[in-house]
Amino acid sequence: HPLIIAVAPKLPHVKVEFGILIGAAIATTLGLWDDIRGVGPWVKIFFQILAAMFLLGCGIGTRSTQQMLQPLDSILRLHHFTLLGMPWFITVSSWLLTIAIVVACCNATNLMDGLDGLCGGVTAIIALGFCFIAVQLAMNPFVLDPSLDALRIVLALSLLGAVLGFIPYNFNPASIFMGDAGSMFLGFSCATLIILCAEKTEPKWFLASLVMFALPLADTALAFARRIVNRRAVFAADRFHFHHQLIARGLTVKKTVFVAYGFAIFFVVGGGAIAFMRTRYVVAAYLVIFGFLVVVAYKMGMVHERPRIITRQTLDSSLVAQRRLVEPSNVIDIREAQHASNPNSVAGGAGTWQQPNGSNPDDEHLDSP
Repeated sequence: HPLIIAVAPKLPHVKVEFGILIGAAIATTLGLWDDIRGVGPWVKIFFQILAAMFLLGCGIGTRSTQQMLQPLDSILRLHHFTLLGMPWFITVSSWLLTIAIVVACCNATNLMDGLDGLCGGVTAIIALGFCFIAVQLAMNPFVLDPSLDALRIVLALSLLGAVLGFIPYNFNPASIFMGDAGSMFLGFSCATLIILCAEKTEPKWFLASLVMFALPLADTALAFARRIVNRRAVFAADRFHFHHQLIARGLTVKKTVFVAYGFAIFFVVGGGAIAFMRTRYVVAAYLVIFGFLVVVAYKMGMVHERPRIITRQTLDSSLVAQRRLVEPSNVIDIREAQHASNPNSVAGGAGTWQQPNGSNPDDEHLDSP
């Protein structure tokens, strides 16, 4: 009988690129600077682009659009034209996509950090979904890059562990706030994982990761769309974000956070289901989820600003007899009775929004990306 020697497979070496660490440090420092001194929106965007450039400098995201352009390239080849044959087009489109993802994710998590435990809990659910995608890609026989698979798994597990260790201290009532430093770091980490899901994989894995991150992205996109529709400055702060809408409808901080967790779980499950679909059906599923978001946002009034306005009344006997109590969390605007006909007269100014107990003290600055 021949001697059979079993050799254990060589485990891939996990190499975390130095550009990831530098980019994360830039995002965290930017958020800390904003917490201490305050930073303008264009300064934030500049440093977020700088963080994305460090990712590109270490080779992450430089070919992120190559697989996504393959179906379009196959159609164009029938007309004797090719996109993949132009390296400069792949490079430029990949760089633009990487920068856009980093800027969008950093600002999305920053805007999401409005209530105790909201941003951290939602990010933990998303990180769990990224772990699922990373493991599935590592088991995929058509994606043969052990080092890249190991990097995805390590980053996803690290993000999940870090957020789970922070949530118990950040949940309502919170003893620690993450601030812009923490939210920027979480956004950059999620952006890095989304970009890694586009590296050397089918387009469906990239779309699946975007669906998992859909709740922060949708809230940010609706914020900009709402300001454009209502003809206000794009970077102007408002109180019509997703969590503000729920609180204005009478939900407590904890209930609002749990509702957000439910939506995050829904999107993570939807993204996981996309990973098992054939690529041709992924786009249809993506459009269905996008249409669902648009309908829900319109029904909740997140596109057109329609604040609930009540008139300040004197405490007379008739009002006492009615015993109609108005909760502070349901009031967006209070106007004096004698000026009720004038829509521009607002009583007091400071009483237009009742800050719910458990909201982030830095919430006023969240709308400056």
